[in-house]
Amino acid sequence: MLFRSSLLLRSKRLLSYFSFSTASIAAPSISPTLLKQCKSVFQANLVHQQALIHGLLTHFSINLISTYLALSAPFHALSLLQRLTPTPSAVFWWNALIRRAVRLGFLHHSLSLFCRMLSLGWSPDHYTFPFVFKACGELSSFRHGSSLHAVICSNGFDSNVFVCNAVVAMYGRCGALDHARQMFDEMCMSEIYDLVSWNSMITAYMQSGDSKSVLGFFRRMCEVGDKDIRPDPVSLVNVLPACASMNAWLCGKQVHSYALRSGLFEDVFVGNSLVDMYAKCGMMHEAYKVFERMQEKDVVSWNAMVTGYSQIGRFEDALALFEAMREENIELDVVSWSAVIAGYAQRGLGYEAMEVFRLMQVCGSKPNEVTLVSLLSGCAAVGALLQGKGTHCYAIKCILNFDKSDPREEHLAVNAIIDMYTKCKSIKVARAIFDSIVPKDRNVVTWTTMIAGYSLHGEANDAIELFSQMLNQDISVKPNAFTISCALMACARLAALRFGRQIHAYVLRNHYDVLFVANCLIDMYSKSGDIDVARTVFDNMKQRNAVSWTSLMTGYGMHGQGEAALNVFDEMRREGLVPDCITFLVVLYACSHSGMVDEGIKYFNEMSKNFGVIPGEEHYACMVDFGSCWSLG
Repeated sequence: MLFRSSLLLRSKRLLSYFSFSTASIAAPSISPTLLKQCKSVFQANLVHQQALIHGLLTHFSINLISTYLALSAPFHALSLLQRLTPTPSAVFWWNALIRRAVRLGFLHHSLSLFCRMLSLGWSPDHYTFPFVFKACGELSSFRHGSSLHAVICSNGFDSNVFVCNAVVAMYGRCGALDHARQMFDEMCMSEIYDLVSWNSMITAYMQSGDSKSVLGFFRRMCEVGDKDIRPDPVSLVNVLPACASMNAWLCGKQVHSYALRSGLFEDVFVGNSLVDMYAKCGMMHEAYKVFERMQEKDVVSWNAMVTGYSQIGRFEDALALFEAMREENIELDVVSWSAVIAGYAQRGLGYEAMEVFRLMQVCGSKPNEVTLVSLLSGCAAVGALLQGKGTHCYAIKCILNFDKSDPREEHLAVNAIIDMYTKCKSIKVARAIFDSIVPKDRNVVTWTTMIAGYSLHGEANDAIELFSQMLNQDISVKPNAFTISCALMACARLAALRFGRQIHAYVLRNHYDVLFVANCLIDMYSKSGDIDVARTVFDNMKQRNAVSWTSLMTGYGMHGQGEAALNVFDEMRREGLVPDCITFLVVLYACSHSGMVDEGIKYFNEMSKNFGVIPGEEHYACMVDFGSCWSLG
């Protein structure tokens, strides 16, 4: 009896909480208006219960589903939806559930909902498929996406422009550009395309990094002649990064002109893309003009300017803009902080970079992998091992310790950590980290960083051994030009002519036609005692710079062939290259090692008089050597 009384009391309290009595929830009073008044799932459950008791659930199922979705209770909504008899109008609620799952990132669940919908005999409509295709694209699931493509073809939705646009976008996100292009071409042949179709195709090419195709497709789009197919902000925001990546500033200016004529310039996203394009093309004056003209600016606008100035070495301007952002109380994000840290690191101002990082943490902004890589570079620049170790620990805690982290981000961070340890002279720690990486996960930068570390610190044998290991491994990671140069530096240090020749043969077989590789070959042959081959490499170069000429002159001087060195110097001048302080130091060195005292003194006197080069300590040291040679003579 007591138990029954407590149950009745509890029921009354629950109903009073809902703000109306049990008598008020009579059959006629349950209505859509009542359901809209529900402020919690608990209240909706009470109405649901009364609808069951009074046999009204059939009449109010749709209203209950709507209420549950509004209260973020999708599983309650799904439970009701699965009991309904399939009707075309009620498909809306399946679409709502699938759309919600996609929006919240529950991509696999959205696919499960779609499969459940089909298994219960429901027929998807043209609103259902775009949501499901988006989920397939976000998952990069070509298998699911292509299967769904077959479903729409069999159900007659391949003539619906919205569904077909979703197919193009899905294939683009999955990296299947050929399939995306085939779908687009079929749409054009059937004349069911619209502006979104073109934008979807341009976006697909942009996502794959095919900037050339982006520009080509954009030109085609402009030449269509259809008044409904005119570039909109989405088109411009996609094509401008392609201009930037190809340094196609002239094409970017044409897009800029179109934006002004069409009134699209006022869109903040278009303005930001223009600033970014000019900045990445090194045209900061143009970028600044666009920035100043923008009526509406956000943090992205400021970041584009700060990053642009930082990348071209105008760090004072970057820092001034950064300070202006702080003064105007613009909320700084990770890009803002990272740009300033990177700027300091690039100038070798590691301690200043560390101070900015400290301020960043005080302000509560969370660093990303780019921030940490820049900070590690700053630590390496000043040999700050202790701070580098701290950054390493932070990277382990925030980036390298998550299963879902992007592998590319991990590679970027790990390579920077190895580089920091090598430049801070902790070569053993760097090697331990290198060895801890699974061989299949080592990319060319990982190998190059470790080989460069050995070469930099005079451990040439280890550098050559590691390079040999890289070439002999089964995994297809080929050395790049920087790797080759580091290995050649190690050979030059050891005068390892035989191994240097093998690398030279590898260069010829694999067509490494790169200027600094040829310069390293000249240096290696010179220091390994084969100056004639060094000259042959020099003569076969398609282009030369000052390093090429000075490397050959240094080689001749090292071998006591002063006259040959001076002939190269004269040839260099005839080619139109202007000698600098390094060139004259090499000339004086060659004269000193060849006993050509008079010629050396002559060039010393001419360097300031005829070439405007002021002698430094090294030049005077060579003059002291001339004095020694003259005394001995």
